[in-house]
Amino acid sequence: MFIHVGLILLILVSITYAAAVLRKIEGDVVQHQRDMRTLEEEHHQLEVACNTLGELLSQVGDELASAQAEVMRLNDEKAQQEAALAALEEAPKQRLFLVDRATLTQAKLWEVTILNGGAGNGPGVPVATSMEWAAGRTYLIAGATDRDARYRAEPRFPSGQGFRIAKIERFRRA
Repeated sequence: MFIHVGLILLILVSITYAAAVLRKIEGDVVQHQRDMRTLEEEHHQLEVACNTLGELLSQVGDELASAQAEVMRLNDEKAQQEAALAALEEAPKQRLFLVDRATLTQAKLWEVTILNGGAGNGPGVPVATSMEWAAGRTYLIAGATDRDARYRAEPRFPSGQGFRIAKIERFRRA
């Protein structure tokens, strides 16, 4: 009989132990399921973040490419502008000559271009000066009209000495 009672107690302890183990397993399964749901949510959030970052990266790449293209265009434009500036700096400057400073404030200014093909042919005259006279020198002469400017220029540059008035136009430079 003690054996039967001992066996029954052993079976009851085993059943109790098995029930405790099963409850522990069920608790672990529930915890595992919670962890898996959390992991899936985090995985989904990471996928969304990766997709967002990928889109931002492609946008930044496009913006970078357009910015680099703009920089290249501006560099080309700068090189063209520098070449144009160098060409302008090397070009001969058009000098303006003043005849009479006192009359400059009294009337309108006129650019009078005077030519003299025979000037500078003598000894001791630089070639640049003779070429300048042949191309025409521009004088600023005050006058109410272009006829007045011509009238003021003719006595200073007589045609008997080879001078010729090529053109008269209003002074427009600042």
